[in-house]
Amino acid sequence: MARCRVSYNDMDGVTHAIDVEADSLYEAVALAFAEFRQEDIKPVTPPSAMTEFNVMVYRPAVEHKIRLGQVLKWAEHTVKEGPAGIIKRQRVRMLLGENG
Repeated sequence: MARCRVSYNDMDGVTHAIDVEADSLYEAVALAFAEFRQEDIKPVTPPSAMTEFNVMVYRPAVEHKIRLGQVLKWAEHTVKEGPAGIIKRQRVRMLLGENG
């Protein structure tokens, strides 16, 4: 697991950021998305499939940009990565509020 800061800019130009611990880039975005949906920190402009997230890994310092739509597509059902991949994708779908 790696400690990451996940952020995005809403339509008003406000940056929303949260720190998460995740095993993958996709899980980091899904965890942040789940947190942003929480009632106490819910942004005025919630992320959409075209929202670009910045994911900065603290150690070693690495930053990625990824759209929520890419995370949704990655999380689709597949068996190509075996049981471990299936579990990772199921977790991401659950965090995103998807069935499955």
